[in-house]
Amino acid sequence: MTSWPTIAELRQTLHTDGIVSVPAALSREWAAQLDEDLGQEFVRALSAPGGTAPRGWNRFYFEPYPERVRGFLEWVTHPLVTGLALDLFGPGYQVVELGCDTPLPGAVDQPWHRDFPTPEVTRTERRLTSFAVNASAVDVTADMGPFQVVPGTQFDDGTAFDGGMFPPAADGAAYEARMTSVYGRRGGMSIRTGLTLHRGSASAVTAAKRQVAILGVVSPEDRAVRDRDADPASYVAPRLRVSREFFDSLDPELAAHLSCEIVSERSDALPPHVTHHDFEACG
Repeated sequence: MTSWPTIAELRQTLHTDGIVSVPAALSREWAAQLDEDLGQEFVRALSAPGGTAPRGWNRFYFEPYPERVRGFLEWVTHPLVTGLALDLFGPGYQVVELGCDTPLPGAVDQPWHRDFPTPEVTRTERRLTSFAVNASAVDVTADMGPFQVVPGTQFDDGTAFDGGMFPPAADGAAYEARMTSVYGRRGGMSIRTGLTLHRGSASAVTAAKRQVAILGVVSPEDRAVRDRDADPASYVAPRLRVSREFFDSLDPELAAHLSCEIVSERSDALPPHVTHHDFEACG
């Protein structure tokens, strides 16, 4: 059995490299079930107006309903996820996003990007206010277009980036020389800061669909929380969309860490999918 890193090791690598991989954090059976559930949710999202957000040619992002992802509760209470969240953000941490990135055959390289502009506290104090956890639903191969990241770029000055997120295209060759390709495996997780420059790479026209689930975890001072508190009715601030039936079934201690919007009374009455953001997520 693969041993997990300690929370201190996770924190150190996250600050140094901006990303850390944890093989076999979950079971392969859990990931196979995830693949099935995400596939069903993707079909529903594609059929709903505004249900997906484009992420480039033949690449889509959408937000599955947590209660339709059978492994959600096991994932969100995973000791590495909760342990790192407590260590970095304290007892007020919030889970604000369950997303899915789905590149289809023929997807092209995304531009290098951050998920959000650098928060001021990160710029001045090098203190992170969020992290994302990726879980691959499949064993990623080269033709599927692996996730690519430029380690150590999370604290780079981004003042010249377009929108604080997209570096100049002229810097692309330098990033390619430093990048690492991440070949996710079923049951593995990667934990990253959205500030580390990354992209989804091109997939072959014969490639299989590569679904990756994304969990967004933030500190109480993060913009995702501040925006939600400032305007509870905002459709932009990231959050989990759930039914009252599902929310009321949760352990109260867990529910306190989930930033939720109640969108129906029952699980069987959830409305069509809607996705309100594309590149910019929590930050």
